[in-house]
Amino acid sequence: MPTLLRKIGAIVFLTLFTACIEETKQEKENELEIAQKEISSICPKHILQNKNNNLNISILLDLSDRIEKGNQMEKDSAYLSSLAKAFISHVKTKRLLFLEDRMQLFFNPEPSNQKINEISEKLSIVFTKTSNKNSIEKSQTLYNKLPSQLYHLAKADAEKHKGYPGSDIWRFFEHDVKDYCIDDCHRNILVILTDGYMYHYKTVMENKGRTSFLTPKGLSRLKLNKPNWRDELEKKDLGFIPATTNLNDLEVLVIGISSDNESAYAQDVIEAYWYKWLLEMGVQESNIKIKNADIAKNMEKVIFDFVLNK
Repeated sequence: MPTLLRKIGAIVFLTLFTACIEETKQEKENELEIAQKEISSICPKHILQNKNNNLNISILLDLSDRIEKGNQMEKDSAYLSSLAKAFISHVKTKRLLFLEDRMQLFFNPEPSNQKINEISEKLSIVFTKTSNKNSIEKSQTLYNKLPSQLYHLAKADAEKHKGYPGSDIWRFFEHDVKDYCIDDCHRNILVILTDGYMYHYKTVMENKGRTSFLTPKGLSRLKLNKPNWRDELEKKDLGFIPATTNLNDLEVLVIGISSDNESAYAQDVIEAYWYKWLLEMGVQESNIKIKNADIAKNMEKVIFDFVLNK
C-alpha cells in the first residue's frame, strides 16, 4: 500500500510540475505577444517588417577642449561627412516607398550659441516616402560644409566665455539616450566623437573604484602604466559608473580615442573603460566599436562597415 501511495504521489507531483511549466511557458508567450502588439501599434506594418533596414543614426559631439588639439576639427568634419555618405548610400538602396531613415545631431550640454543649434537642426535629416531625390543629395552637401562652421563657432564661443563648458556624456546616457536614440521601428546607431575622457563639473561622482568621469590627471593617478594594467583594472574594479541599463537595442561607434598621457597603455585603458561601461549598460559586445583618432580616409571604411553592417 505505501508503494502504491508513493506512486500516486509521484504522478500527482509530475502532473502539477508539468502544468506549472506549461503555465510559465504560456505566460512568456503571452508577454511576447503583448510586446509585439505594442510595437505593431507604434510601427506601421511595412516599417516593422523592414526594421533592421530603417536607420536611426544619432551623433553625439564632444565639444570640449579636445577640438583645440591638433587638427581635430578637420578630422571630425571629415568623419561627419563620411557618416553622411554612408547614410545616404544606404538610403539610395531603398525604394522610395520604404524610406524611413533619419540622422540627428546632439550635444550635452546644449551650446549657448544659437547659431550652433541652428546648424544642428539643419544636420538633422529625416527621409520618408514623401522625400525627393533633391533633398537626399542636398543632405550630403550640408554635411560637407556645415560641420566646420559648427566647430569654428564652438571655438569662438569658448574664447568668448574663456573656456569650454565640457561635454557631459555621462548625463546624456543617464537622461537622454533612450528617449533620443532608440526607436522600436529602427536599427539604432549612436556615434560618439570624443577623445574618450569624460568630465563635467556638474557630474562628478565616485563610488570606490568607479567614477562618472575620467581626466588625464585622474588616469595618471590610477598608475596603470604597466603591462598588467588590465589585471589591476579588474582587481580594483575600476571604471565608469553605469548611467543606465537595457541598451540592448543600441549599437555604439566611438571615434577619436586619444590620450595626452605619456603612458604607453593610456589609450588602451581609456578604451577598456568605454567597453566595460557600454557592456554594463546592456550594449551587446558585437554592437560596440571603439576607434582612435585615425586619418579620415582610414576611418571612412570603418564608418561604412559599421553603418552598412558589412
